[in-house]
Amino acid sequence: MLTPSQIDEFHRNGFLNGGPVLTGEELKELRADLDSILEKGPDGFSNEEPQPVLFRNMSGRADGPDALAVWQIVNIWEAAPSFERLIYHPSIVKGISQLTDASDLMVWHDQIQYKPANYGGATRWHQDAPLWPIILPMTPVSAWVALDDADEENGCMWMVPGSYKWGDQMPYLRTQQHLEGREEFMNLQGFSPPADSEIKVVEPQPRPVKSGEVSFHHSLTWHGSPFNRSNRPRRAIAIHYMTGESRFVASGEHVMKQFVELKDGAPMAEAGEHFPAVCRGGEPVGAPA
Repeated sequence: MLTPSQIDEFHRNGFLNGGPVLTGEELKELRADLDSILEKGPDGFSNEEPQPVLFRNMSGRADGPDALAVWQIVNIWEAAPSFERLIYHPSIVKGISQLTDASDLMVWHDQIQYKPANYGGATRWHQDAPLWPIILPMTPVSAWVALDDADEENGCMWMVPGSYKWGDQMPYLRTQQHLEGREEFMNLQGFSPPADSEIKVVEPQPRPVKSGEVSFHHSLTWHGSPFNRSNRPRRAIAIHYMTGESRFVASGEHVMKQFVELKDGAPMAEAGEHFPAVCRGGEPVGAPA
């Protein structure tokens, strides 16, 4: 359970470190399962075995063995039971319910973002919701769980307080895609928050997260992460949730659209097994037996 002061902090800034949620044994199992999948690689799964929806290098730089890499794995929960249990984690689900004030929640999708030691790439400044155009209202809050200590040295996330209240600013953030290194990542230039904003300055902050902790962020919060030049990996998973109000938008495109067989405007609660319910009536339902 999050405290009232934690909830106030989230609504002020658009992000919150919710503290530790995983035991040492849970971390050990999750890391082992992730490492096994990484070792297989995008082409290592047979047609008969469970596998993620997407497995790719997001950096777009795959021109050598040490090319910059940010490995994205979408819906790893469908390939590993430990990650399936994680999407139902009661502390995470309850936190999302509190921060969204939603009694019913489903999984939208998860995604691993793994930055290898020494040559981990950058995840450039962005907002989540504009990248998910097949659902409305927007997916409100995500949970980001660190499997390694994530700090400034190995490419932790940076966020901008109050930015979630400034609306869809992806056109501006696309002009800042040159910011990739730790030394320059905070140098967002050329944006003035709306005049009626509570927070009127753009002040990027590094947001370190210890292994086993969960960090919550709003889907319009500006965030990203610079290169990992350290000798430590940065393994983490973001779990994106939908509320019971979410509806399908047929005109949009997204990798998860292939699993949605609904009419335009239909509730995503009816979208099927790839979008499992994790909270009903304000209470986590728990992982399937």
